[in-house]
Amino acid sequence: MTRLVLVHGRDNQGLDADVLDRTWTTVLDAGLRAAGSSRVLHDADTSFVFYGDTLAGLVAGDVGPPPVTVHALAALPGDELAFVAAVVEEVLRGARAGVPARPEAAATRGAGADVGAWLNLLLSALDRYVPGLSSGVVVLLARDVWAYLHDDAVRTTIDDALAAAIPTDVPAVVVAHSLGSVVAYAVLREHPGAARWDVPLLLTLGSPLAIRAIRDVLAARAPLRVPAPVRRWVAARDPRDALALHGLGPAAFPLDPPRPAIEDLVVANAAPGHHAAAVLLSDGSQAGYLALPEVAGTVAAALDG
Repeated sequence: MTRLVLVHGRDNQGLDADVLDRTWTTVLDAGLRAAGSSRVLHDADTSFVFYGDTLAGLVAGDVGPPPVTVHALAALPGDELAFVAAVVEEVLRGARAGVPARPEAAATRGAGADVGAWLNLLLSALDRYVPGLSSGVVVLLARDVWAYLHDDAVRTTIDDALAAAIPTDVPAVVVAHSLGSVVAYAVLREHPGAARWDVPLLLTLGSPLAIRAIRDVLAARAPLRVPAPVRRWVAARDPRDALALHGLGPAAFPLDPPRPAIEDLVVANAAPGHHAAAVLLSDGSQAGYLALPEVAGTVAAALDG
């Protein structure tokens, strides 16, 4: 029996893990029905990897994330500040929004105050020109990705939680959303236990992996490639999803070796902001990537295979 491993995105800290798990499976069940599948998901067949509270605690401690202000952001370490600014700038450019000019001092010296001031301009433009996406969400995503990629304690804790959920005695379909796709990719590519896994499908939803600043950090650690345990990788995204502004094709996410290729699945995500994996709307209907028959059908085919 193939196991289904679900990996959520960011901004889920403080939520009830069981409620979030049920929301994902409820929405995926709706997607399966829309795809014409008779499969019914059972708790024994799925693992929901919840790391939201752990990540928030490791990144921010007990005081919570810093407010999105010039002074708070300028106080971040220089490399992290530059990374956050690069992510926000690329999101703006991908949304074809106006990108403010970078102050000359920030461009030449990388001074924290100057980069912080420029980042604040970027965030103001993002709030103004990119509907359905707040500057706070992008900053927190960028900071979480930075922490995951650069802090050994953060990465080890989260990696081990996901690795423990992937069985070694049966195949596992891994479905990962947003920040979770960064985690899933890194674990499947680099974890010491990866040689014991069989993953017939890695399905990423609304992935930011091809954002240049994120991609380049991953490429510096190891060549970009389809992880060895993965037989098929499908990357689902809505082009209106500002956090998945690039597909994972060879132009934005060049693989070495280039085969097997990542399959880009372009869809229309009806969730507010076009980014959520699974959400129950106020009228009781289901929305998000997992509610779409083309996405859920991909899961069904892998589970039935």
